[in-house]
Amino acid sequence: MLENGNNFTTYNNYDGIDEIPYAIIEWLLRNKSDVAENFWKCLYYPTDDALDQPNLTTEQKRSIINVNEPLTNNFKVFFAPLISDNMITANDMIQMRLFRYSIVPQDTYHALLLFEFDLYTNDKSSNIIRHGIHGDFPAERTDYMETCLLNLLNGRDCGFGYGNFQFNRELSTYSKSTVSINNSKAFWGRSFMLGLRYTKTDGGDCLAKER
Repeated sequence: MLENGNNFTTYNNYDGIDEIPYAIIEWLLRNKSDVAENFWKCLYYPTDDALDQPNLTTEQKRSIINVNEPLTNNFKVFFAPLISDNMITANDMIQMRLFRYSIVPQDTYHALLLFEFDLYTNDKSSNIIRHGIHGDFPAERTDYMETCLLNLLNGRDCGFGYGNFQFNRELSTYSKSTVSINNSKAFWGRSFMLGLRYTKTDGGDCLAKER
């Protein structure tokens, strides 16, 4: 229901958009595909043989999600941008940060939501060993993690808005991937944007309400 007193014209009420980042993580947590399990392993295990380690339990996955706890190096999933270099100074620090980057209203009914995914690593933890059809090869950790997320989420309807998450430059020019995060000393990372067309309307006849 609109809470601004306008019950005559239908508008997008934007209700629930603050829930979406956490809901994405919950969806990834419940996904039992090999791609999802490999993503969690790359986030959890700092060694180059992360993909050869056991799948994480649900409890292990939840233990690295920062909901509202003091910031420590034990957490690897956050719902806010990085604001302090001190959080990624540990040698084995690997992180993902997920948050809504922007809302672009398109008309009274529709809006484009952009969600930013930031993936961090450092030199010691930067490589993992992948097993390909031509043998083993080194891969940059955040590159592979990003590939996993795009595989899992691009084109996916997770039950929000009225469309799918899209990695699509026609949807938004901000929808791209860049290696643009670093402090020139301890860590670097890559960032990408997923877009979602969002509509959640409400309205009514305010004149009838006054009669």
